[in-house]
Amino acid sequence: MSSGEMSLIDSNLEGRADSRRARGARPERRKRGPATRRPLLFLLSFCLLIALCGGPTAAAEATYVPLWNQGTSGVVGSVAIAQDGSTIVASSGSTVYLLNQQGEILWKNTAGSRINDVGISPEGSHVGVAADKLYLYDRAGNLLWTERTTFVYHSVALSSKSTYVTTGCDNGAIYIFDRNKKTLWDYDMGTDSYDIAISENGRVIAAGCEDNGVYYLNSRQGESWSYGTGKPVIGIALTPDGRFVAAGSLDRCVYLSTGEGEHLWKYPTEGAVLSTALTNEAREVFAASGTSVHVLDHSGAEIQKITLNGRAESVAVTPDGSFLVIGGGDGDRSIHLLTRDRTLIKEENSPEPEETGPSRVEPQVSPTGKVTSSSGNVATAAGADSQPQDGGTPIMSQVRGWLENIFALLFKPQEDFLA
Repeated sequence: MSSGEMSLIDSNLEGRADSRRARGARPERRKRGPATRRPLLFLLSFCLLIALCGGPTAAAEATYVPLWNQGTSGVVGSVAIAQDGSTIVASSGSTVYLLNQQGEILWKNTAGSRINDVGISPEGSHVGVAADKLYLYDRAGNLLWTERTTFVYHSVALSSKSTYVTTGCDNGAIYIFDRNKKTLWDYDMGTDSYDIAISENGRVIAAGCEDNGVYYLNSRQGESWSYGTGKPVIGIALTPDGRFVAAGSLDRCVYLSTGEGEHLWKYPTEGAVLSTALTNEAREVFAASGTSVHVLDHSGAEIQKITLNGRAESVAVTPDGSFLVIGGGDGDRSIHLLTRDRTLIKEENSPEPEETGPSRVEPQVSPTGKVTSSSGNVATAAGADSQPQDGGTPIMSQVRGWLENIFALLFKPQEDFLA
């Protein structure tokens, strides 16, 4: 994609096409990714030497344990969670659900077609829905406004207090509205945006696109950088400050980059990566692929693998990593909430839930170290050998992660990628 300009435009939607300026020559891209000419043998030897010396001193965070799951009538195609974990939004078919931290459904509404994406403002005050129309709700479930064009909305993301509502359409454009539905910017991507993310202050936007590209945009200047993955990018995530970007591609890999455009690593998974999520500083990276959600550390080593009974469709996490929400596809069709906050895990059996309420999940630890739910919907395990008693990442898991990332160092974003 040649670099375009963000154009301040009239709220009259009929004037969008005329408001776009002709796109000029593409600015020179920043070179991304580590140097690839280092001898591979040296890197292998170096990592093995570190492992023999005891590995990094940083300890891994505690693993995630299921709290509850809420069944739905269909595939849970998208999920989002407020930064404090108090409110969860999810979509299934044409229905949007808002739940509290206890799994109670606060409200649900129906869109005019299948919902492609949902978003929630960081403090949980507003909910965005992308479908045949763009919908904005307040936390009480009141519909504040809808925006309809002749195009389908693929994605939606909200900045703090819903100051900016950004969305990607199947006409190849990204739109940014304010909370009162005034159109602020119209950016011609020239390709469909399958997923979109926005920083807390609304200044940075990341988009995963049909043309195989990962794009990092400044909402006032346009594209900062982009790279190609080889196949369409379905999942995208930003840290709240916009300093890190995670991308999931149909090429069966998850990618981590910095906001400056430096490619850090890619991690291969068993299937297409449909959704990604990040904690603060990208301390943990989450990727929904196949029937699993992979939990990776900042270096790209797998520290946990969470498995569903069906396909893992969507994932979201609070910035501090306390709460993780997963949407299940065919074979599962549930909204799952997990936590690593041990104070929230009840030691005694909870009473039977009402038929309309969420399924309570009491974790059970097996002799192999796996954690399974009483309902059988979720199974979680460490990424490799059992966790050491001090809570650190297992040495063999670290070594495997390092070796995988050594080969990832050989990866360079497509030099012939033309957006």
